[in-house]
Amino acid sequence: MKNPGIVTFGDVVRNVDETISDPQNSGLERFVGLEHIDPESLHIQRWGLISEGTSFTRRFRKGQVLFGKRRAYQRKVAVAEFDGLCSSDILVFEPKDDRLLPELLPFICQSDGFFEHALDTSAGSLSPRTKFKELARYEFPLPLLDEQRRIAEILWAADVLKQKTEKVNNELKKYRQARVDDFFSDSNINLKKIKLEKLIVNGSKNGLYKSKEFYGEGVKTVHMGDLFAYEVITSEIDMQRIRLNNDEIERFSVYDGDLLFARRSLVKDGAGKCSIALRTSEPMSFESSIIRIRPEKSQILPLYLFYWFKSTFGIRSIQSIVRGGTGAVVGISSGDLRKIDVPVATIGIQSSLVSIIDEINHLLESNVQQIKKEINLEIHLRKHLLGS
Repeated sequence: MKNPGIVTFGDVVRNVDETISDPQNSGLERFVGLEHIDPESLHIQRWGLISEGTSFTRRFRKGQVLFGKRRAYQRKVAVAEFDGLCSSDILVFEPKDDRLLPELLPFICQSDGFFEHALDTSAGSLSPRTKFKELARYEFPLPLLDEQRRIAEILWAADVLKQKTEKVNNELKKYRQARVDDFFSDSNINLKKIKLEKLIVNGSKNGLYKSKEFYGEGVKTVHMGDLFAYEVITSEIDMQRIRLNNDEIERFSVYDGDLLFARRSLVKDGAGKCSIALRTSEPMSFESSIIRIRPEKSQILPLYLFYWFKSTFGIRSIQSIVRGGTGAVVGISSGDLRKIDVPVATIGIQSSLVSIIDEINHLLESNVQQIKKEINLEIHLRKHLLGS
């Protein structure tokens, strides 16, 4: 790095605070909230439509950098690829003058040093936020423009590589979903509908509630956060531990092949969310907001049943039993879950489907590992080239 000079973020970056008083007649089409920005990704893949209603009034323009100031530990930074509106929890940055190359700005905002400064200057317990006046004090070395251009080219090349791998990953997921949906379509004459209650052992089971004094040691226990974070629940996951007696461990155990469902959720799409337990090398339990079912393996393979619930038709069946609850909470009941009709094939045909999907899953896992390597490469390059 040649002739770096130390600057503050506010020396070379402007916080653009442009607002629109009438979003519906602004001529803009899309809005972006924090939920639309993925951690560690500079690309906005999702957005809302202004025509469908929004309270956002802050404007951003193509090429500007969007930074999530709320819960900065989520590391949400993106480059706008279109004009639109964004949440007030998003700051809009652009270079103040020609000392800073626009192409380099997003990587400065992604650097560990910048995020650490954002976290250190965040205030608030439940939803900590930082402010631009605090971020403006962040100091970093700024090389000459030619060196900035070289650094930006290297980092964007690494980003392109990661994007290509992620595109392959998304295509594999679409292919997997298509194979599952095709198998469970009404045109498959090998399927016979059977009530779920006839395919499981000892009915369904709601989880166990234990007060906070039991937390901290004991048996790993699946909570709602684990269920929503992982499609496959294994003993390798870092879960909360709860002290249980032997009878509780026996009655509320989680074994290989058990299916776990979210009994309630704040959003309809979350109610009935299904995960499967595999590779349970130590005792595990599950909490009261979760329903456990244990497939009768002589009739239905656990993975086959799991893939059914992940199919478009299985998701539709779950959504049909979602009921409103107290306040904003919605959920499903064990009784309604047991009454769902499941399309069942012979064990041999079930096994064939599981083998096909497993092959796709192996490809996906290899691809995920490649993405992790490329993310690590990007982080290493940022540290090496930006010194942070």
